[in-house]
Amino acid sequence: MKKIRGNCIFKNQQRDTMSTNTIEEGLRLTLEKRVENEELAKNIGTSRVSVLATSSLILFMEKAVSMLIEPYLEEGTETVSSEINIKHFKPVGEGVLIRCLVHLKFIEKNKLFFDVVILDENHEEVAIGAHSRYIVQLEKFNKLIER
Repeated sequence: MKKIRGNCIFKNQQRDTMSTNTIEEGLRLTLEKRVENEELAKNIGTSRVSVLATSSLILFMEKAVSMLIEPYLEEGTETVSSEINIKHFKPVGEGVLIRCLVHLKFIEKNKLFFDVVILDENHEEVAIGAHSRYIVQLEKFNKLIER
Protein backbone atom coordinates (compact mmCIF):
# COMPACT_ATOMS: atom_id res chain seq x y z
CA MET A 1 0.00 0.00 0.00
CA LYS A 2 1.34 3.44 -0.89
CA LYS A 3 -0.32 6.69 0.21
CA ILE A 4 0.94 10.24 0.33
CA ARG A 5 0.32 12.18 3.56
CA GLY A 6 1.71 15.67 3.64
CA ASN A 7 5.31 15.42 2.46
CA CYS A 8 5.62 11.80 3.65
CA ILE A 9 4.91 8.59 1.77
CA PHE A 10 3.28 5.81 3.76
CA LYS A 11 4.71 2.72 2.10
CA ASN A 12 3.38 -0.28 3.91
CA GLN A 13 1.68 -1.50 7.00
CA GLN A 14 1.71 -5.10 8.07
CA ARG A 15 1.38 -7.35 11.05
CA ASP A 16 3.35 -10.34 12.17
CA THR A 17 0.09 -11.92 13.35
CA MET A 18 -3.39 -12.48 11.95
CA SER A 19 -5.18 -9.27 11.04
CA THR A 20 -7.78 -7.88 13.43
CA ASN A 21 -8.85 -4.36 14.18
CA THR A 22 -7.02 -4.16 17.51
CA ILE A 23 -3.61 -2.87 18.45
CA GLU A 24 -1.27 -5.86 18.59
CA GLU A 25 2.42 -6.42 19.16
CA GLY A 26 4.15 -6.85 15.82
CA LEU A 27 2.52 -3.98 13.93
CA ARG A 28 4.98 -2.41 11.48
CA LEU A 29 5.08 0.65 9.26
CA THR A 30 7.57 2.25 6.88
CA LEU A 31 7.33 5.98 6.20
CA GLU A 32 9.60 7.83 3.81
CA LYS A 33 10.26 11.46 2.95
CA ARG A 34 12.92 13.76 1.57
CA VAL A 35 14.71 16.05 4.00
CA GLU A 36 13.43 19.60 3.54
CA ASN A 37 15.26 22.89 4.01
CA GLU A 38 13.20 23.93 7.03
CA GLU A 39 14.24 20.71 8.84
CA LEU A 40 17.94 21.55 8.75
CA ALA A 41 19.71 22.40 12.00
CA LYS A 42 20.85 25.79 10.67
CA ASN A 43 17.24 26.79 9.94
CA ILE A 44 15.83 25.51 13.22
CA GLY A 45 18.53 27.30 15.16
CA THR A 46 20.13 24.31 16.88
CA SER A 47 23.42 24.52 14.94
CA ARG A 48 25.04 26.28 11.99
CA VAL A 49 25.30 23.10 9.89
CA SER A 50 23.12 22.20 6.92
CA VAL A 51 22.03 18.73 8.06
CA LEU A 52 18.81 17.23 9.34
CA ALA A 53 18.32 18.45 12.91
CA THR A 54 17.91 15.79 15.57
CA SER A 55 14.67 17.48 16.65
CA SER A 56 13.35 17.11 13.07
CA LEU A 57 14.39 13.46 13.09
CA ILE A 58 12.47 12.88 16.33
CA LEU A 59 9.38 14.55 14.86
CA PHE A 60 9.58 12.25 11.84
CA MET A 61 9.80 9.22 14.17
CA GLU A 62 6.80 10.40 16.19
CA LYS A 63 4.76 10.97 13.02
CA ALA A 64 5.53 7.45 11.81
CA VAL A 65 4.55 5.92 15.16
CA SER A 66 1.33 7.95 15.25
CA MET A 67 0.43 6.91 11.71
CA LEU A 68 0.97 3.27 12.60
CA ILE A 69 -1.34 3.40 15.62
CA GLU A 70 -4.05 5.81 14.45
CA PRO A 71 -6.15 3.28 12.47
CA TYR A 72 -6.43 1.04 15.54
CA LEU A 73 -7.48 3.61 18.13
CA GLU A 74 -11.00 3.44 19.48
CA GLU A 75 -13.17 6.53 19.17
CA GLY A 76 -12.47 8.96 22.00
CA THR A 77 -8.87 7.79 22.48
CA GLU A 78 -5.50 9.15 21.40
CA THR A 79 -1.85 8.43 22.11
CA VAL A 80 0.60 10.76 23.81
CA SER A 81 4.36 10.49 23.83
CA SER A 82 5.92 9.51 27.14
CA GLU A 83 9.53 8.67 26.33
CA ILE A 84 11.94 8.78 23.42
CA ASN A 85 15.53 7.56 23.33
CA ILE A 86 17.51 7.86 20.13
CA LYS A 87 21.04 7.65 18.81
CA HIS A 88 21.64 9.91 15.80
CA PHE A 89 24.64 8.41 13.96
CA LYS A 90 24.83 9.93 10.53
CA PRO A 91 24.27 13.43 9.13
CA VAL A 92 21.99 13.80 6.11
CA GLY A 93 21.42 16.90 4.04
CA GLU A 94 18.55 18.52 2.22
CA GLY A 95 16.91 16.38 -0.44
CA VAL A 96 18.11 13.04 0.92
CA LEU A 97 15.44 10.33 1.03
CA ILE A 98 15.03 8.92 4.53
CA ARG A 99 12.89 6.01 5.71
CA CYS A 100 11.50 5.42 9.16
CA LEU A 101 10.78 1.81 10.07
CA VAL A 102 8.57 1.40 13.11
CA HIS A 103 7.81 -1.81 15.01
CA LEU A 104 5.34 -2.10 17.90
CA LYS A 105 7.45 -4.34 20.11
CA PHE A 106 5.52 -4.59 23.37
CA ILE A 107 2.23 -3.56 24.98
CA GLU A 108 1.78 -3.13 28.74
CA LYS A 109 -1.83 -2.17 29.58
CA ASN A 110 -2.25 1.24 27.92
CA LYS A 111 1.48 1.80 27.25
CA LEU A 112 2.95 1.01 23.82
CA PHE A 113 6.67 0.40 23.22
CA PHE A 114 8.21 0.86 19.77
CA ASP A 115 11.55 0.21 18.12
CA VAL A 116 12.41 2.75 15.44
CA VAL A 117 15.16 2.99 12.82
CA ILE A 118 15.84 5.72 10.26
CA LEU A 119 17.70 4.74 7.09
CA ASP A 120 19.03 6.90 4.28
CA GLU A 121 18.58 6.22 0.58
CA ASN A 122 21.64 3.93 0.66
CA HIS A 123 20.00 1.84 3.41
CA GLU A 124 22.56 3.03 5.96
CA GLU A 125 21.46 3.74 9.53
CA VAL A 126 20.94 7.41 10.28
CA ALA A 127 19.41 6.81 13.71
CA ILE A 128 17.93 4.12 15.93
CA GLY A 129 15.71 4.48 18.91
CA ALA A 130 12.97 3.41 21.24
CA HIS A 131 9.74 5.31 21.79
CA SER A 132 6.81 4.79 24.13
CA ARG A 133 3.31 6.23 24.06
CA TYR A 134 0.29 5.98 26.32
CA ILE A 135 -3.23 5.46 25.05
CA VAL A 136 -5.43 8.03 26.80
CA GLN A 137 -9.14 8.76 26.97
CA LEU A 138 -9.43 12.19 25.35
CA GLU A 139 -12.20 13.46 27.62
CA LYS A 140 -10.31 12.55 30.81
CA PHE A 141 -7.00 13.78 29.41
CA ASN A 142 -8.44 17.13 28.35
CA LYS A 143 -9.87 17.65 31.85
CA LEU A 144 -6.34 17.28 33.27
CA ILE A 145 -5.10 20.23 31.24
CA GLU A 146 -8.12 22.53 31.61
CA ARG A 147 -7.68 25.58 33.80
